[in-house]
Amino acid sequence: MNDTAKSIDFIQTELIPGMVERRQLTIDGISADDTVQLDCVEAKPLQADGTFMLTVLYKVKVELSSVRDRKIKQERRLVVKITPQCTEEMYIGCQFDTLFENEMTAYTDIIPALGKADHYPKYFYSHRKPFEAVMVLSDYSTEGWRMAPMVVNLPLDYCLLAVRELGRFHGECYALKEQQRDSFESMISKFKEARYGNDMGDMKWVEIMKTGPVRALKATRESIFNESIPDEFLQKLAKLAADPWEYSKKCVIPEEPLAVICHGDYLRNNIAFKFADEKAPGKPTHAMMFDFQTLRYASPMIDFATFMANSTGYDVRQKHFETIFRTYHDELVQTLCSIIKANPDDLPQHYSYESFLREFTRYYMYGFLIATSFLMILHEPMENIFEMEQWTIEETVKDAMTRGGARLDREFAAMVYEMYKLHQRFGMDPM
Repeated sequence: MNDTAKSIDFIQTELIPGMVERRQLTIDGISADDTVQLDCVEAKPLQADGTFMLTVLYKVKVELSSVRDRKIKQERRLVVKITPQCTEEMYIGCQFDTLFENEMTAYTDIIPALGKADHYPKYFYSHRKPFEAVMVLSDYSTEGWRMAPMVVNLPLDYCLLAVRELGRFHGECYALKEQQRDSFESMISKFKEARYGNDMGDMKWVEIMKTGPVRALKATRESIFNESIPDEFLQKLAKLAADPWEYSKKCVIPEEPLAVICHGDYLRNNIAFKFADEKAPGKPTHAMMFDFQTLRYASPMIDFATFMANSTGYDVRQKHFETIFRTYHDELVQTLCSIIKANPDDLPQHYSYESFLREFTRYYMYGFLIATSFLMILHEPMENIFEMEQWTIEETVKDAMTRGGARLDREFAAMVYEMYKLHQRFGMDPM
């Protein structure tokens, strides 16, 4: 029996029946003394469709009925997240236990406090055992939500919805920080760093992270942007990017007063869109974030920079950056003021547009470094990311320098140019 078959068997014969028996999965509105019967459970793997996923997902259909009255029935559509079959070393290295613990904190502590539980997938159950983690959520696709059809370079309408959703989330979290400080502190004390909490032990990933910025700077020097960027600036970036892991670890350390609860991995892969306009069925109307495994307390620009560097393209940013950034900031301020009953003009200076833009200038490098080691996989997907385990270091470096081709090189060079223009605008050095 292969790994997929084992997981399906576990879901159908152990996980779902156990949840029904413990009444973690039941019929809405049924009386407490009525027994629920599991009539059918079907599970199948969720296709990635170009999305990179470390966790394995399964779509599950469950049919329930009342034992007392067989006419009372309900069908549940679920998504089950399971850690892949892997070695103990890989399980620990990927910090799967921490990833699942953070997401449980999001669904049991943070989302209920925001009062927006209906806006996110419904949480049913999770467990973490030695080298196995599982979470069961509702399948949001049954309510009309789906991933953007494009994996990279989202069009402007998608970008505006995504940053508005991010601004709303950050605004709600700032309101918690302003009004319920004790509860807020309790929440963030439960977070565990899910990406930079361990040393980067995998030498191949170390080489990929170091190779990405080298490729980006090489592409910049060979691009049309080269004449516009002083070589001194490129040298400073090269020095900062010499150890991307350590640089990024420093970036996620919270600094007051702007630190807030962050999604931690806010990019197209973790955003769903709804298409509710009957006259324009292909046009997105709403956005929803999901997958809270990398929650952290840090600068809000950790999220915004990650999104901009990994899910937008230069062609959109070049024409619409100010519109995108203002849409995010306006939604954040309006949400915060609505909750705390304040006038935007009365907010402290650190909530100003200029303050946030300066913050983005500081943190764009963080999103850029993620992009240099991640975008290549999105531009030119691998059938199995774990196939790299069989490569030599030399093969790994060569792949990191070429995967995604000239189109990706242009995107990297454009990001470097944008960083330079932002730093020049504020008279700031890369840091």
